[in-house]
Amino acid sequence: MLSPVDIQNKEFKKARMGGYHVVEVNEFLDEVLEGYQQLTKENYELKDKLNMLNENIQYYRTMEATIQNALVLAEKTAQDTKTLAYEKADQIKKEAEQKAESILEQAKQDIYALSNKREELKKQFLAMKVQVKQMLQAQLEILEQQNITVITEEIGLPIKLDKVVEEAAATKEEDEDFFTKEFTLLNDED
Repeated sequence: MLSPVDIQNKEFKKARMGGYHVVEVNEFLDEVLEGYQQLTKENYELKDKLNMLNENIQYYRTMEATIQNALVLAEKTAQDTKTLAYEKADQIKKEAEQKAESILEQAKQDIYALSNKREELKKQFLAMKVQVKQMLQAQLEILEQQNITVITEEIGLPIKLDKVVEEAAATKEEDEDFFTKEFTLLNDED
């Protein structure tokens, strides 16, 4: 490729006949030189601009790659966070279910223990009821014996035993009704 200097320094040999007019050729060469210099200058400017644009494109491509990597990383982080959240939720759910089962099991054991305790108290109540009844009957018999002895000693006459037995039986029935009524309420709740 010709440079502007090559065009400027170009010299033509003079022909002996039919040659070109030297002044016109020199003027034309000056015009060509000026146009060629301008084109060369524009060419260099365009090449510089092209290099600068290529550098910018490379910068933006690097930025794009960085942004894409950041997006991929953000997506992965979001997915990991989501996965961890689901795992944590499942773990919390399992722990809650286990705790609920434990509480239910403990409640069942407490109910069973209370039921056993209730049965034991019921048995103790019935046993005490029998003991109190027997004790009261024994006391009634002692009282009947004492009443007969006291009455016969005071009067000095024989007493009809039937009347004393009836009074003792009536007293006994009143006592039994009293205790039976008290304990009947508890027996009905069973």
